[in-house]
Amino acid sequence: MKSSREGGGHSRCRRHDGQGRGGLGSRLLNPVSALFKRVWPKHAAPPAPAVAEEHRHDREQFETVLASFRATRIPERLAILDIFLATELHVSISELLEMVGEGRPELRDRAFLQETMQMFCQYGFAQRLDFDSQEPRYEHLHLGQHHDHLICTKCGRIEEFKDDILEALQLKIAESHRFHVLQHKTEIYGLCGRCLASRTPTLPLHLAANGERVRIVKVVAMRENANRLADLGLLPGACLEVVSNHPTGPFVVIVNNTRLALGGGIPQQILVTHLCRHEGDERGETEGPPEEYPRR
Repeated sequence: MKSSREGGGHSRCRRHDGQGRGGLGSRLLNPVSALFKRVWPKHAAPPAPAVAEEHRHDREQFETVLASFRATRIPERLAILDIFLATELHVSISELLEMVGEGRPELRDRAFLQETMQMFCQYGFAQRLDFDSQEPRYEHLHLGQHHDHLICTKCGRIEEFKDDILEALQLKIAESHRFHVLQHKTEIYGLCGRCLASRTPTLPLHLAANGERVRIVKVVAMRENANRLADLGLLPGACLEVVSNHPTGPFVVIVNNTRLALGGGIPQQILVTHLCRHEGDERGETEGPPEEYPRR
């Protein structure tokens, strides 16, 4: 299983601009520079970056496929493939465009890049990933290998995982329904450990993420408003789930199996603590708050 990978940060994309190193004495470099100019004219495309041995076969296959379909601009598409194969990130078109701009600025053409990435997917060298609330991303398509994804809804971090027990269970469920599996994907949305660790033990309800389960710690409101919220089940110790938390829409929660749309700054007046799903909830929905609220 590959290590965790986040959007941005540590691409292994190399820069190959075909230029000599400066500052070492022009007289010594002049003969070498002149020879380089004769062998590789300035207007010609620079040589392709070194391809890792594990990807060399993919590159050769893609070149053969492109030639068989008489595709246009094959050298340019191969250059983009080299840059794509050199990173182990789940990249968006915007991020890949930046990478291409660093190594091959003359290929910084969004429409051409999108067309080329579509070809990568069409011919089985990449796959497109459409995660909720994110720009479409692309990753290598490793033949005969499968993995699933954990997606942090706060920072956008994407982590791969593979679990043989889960894979076997899915096949067993499909078989019990007399269903023949062709392909599948599992995407688990939540909060990564780093985002949870950066939080304070309690936070205003409006900062809780979509789908998060929380327990009310305190209601900071005038007595009349607090009593009204208590009548709705929003009182210290109550457990609730955030259904919708969008700046442009209502703040919707579920409490006591009832959906409530909160407005008027009410979510800012309710302090909550994260209720971890891993630990379950045997306390009941209306018991008093726990004595302490550890950082999770």
